[in-house]
Amino acid sequence: MVSNLAKISGLIYVSGDDGISSSNISKLLEMNESDITNSIDKLNDNLSNDPDSPFTIIKYDDKYTLATKEELDSIIKKYIIDDDEISLTQTSLEVLTIISYNQPITRVEIDDIRGVNSNKTIQKLIKQGIIRVSGHKKVPGNPKLYEVTENFLKLFGISSLEELPKIDNNLITKEEK
Repeated sequence: MVSNLAKISGLIYVSGDDGISSSNISKLLEMNESDITNSIDKLNDNLSNDPDSPFTIIKYDDKYTLATKEELDSIIKKYIIDDDEISLTQTSLEVLTIISYNQPITRVEIDDIRGVNSNKTIQKLIKQGIIRVSGHKKVPGNPKLYEVTENFLKLFGISSLEELPKIDNNLITKEEK
């Protein structure tokens, strides 16, 4: 049997960078919201006190999300950002294409088009300054909206998105049925 702490941490994990509120966790697990908050505090204490755990739980906009500990910032930045050049993987190019042709767009919408989770790629592109959060979509959960930056334009040697090649929109949008 899985403990409530495991269930709560699992929900925080799968919520990705969108996060999840204690009230949403409370509804999903049918638990008192103060018990949820106490459990999250306990989880975070466990993570903070474990020198082998790279994670911490942070709260923003009344939502909880899993993040890496501050002590790991320098090594993570070193991994994500190469001082000499920005390297783009096939996955990064795919996500950039979807964002540039559909912006502003949420991570869930990107994931729907790709059919896989794009969270790590989006975080890497944000750290590289190629995309940014442009706001929040006015739907339940208020997910972040992403768009390309001026650095994207410079990287690809264009002055505006209108210079992007014309392509079949069905390739980079979710088909409505």
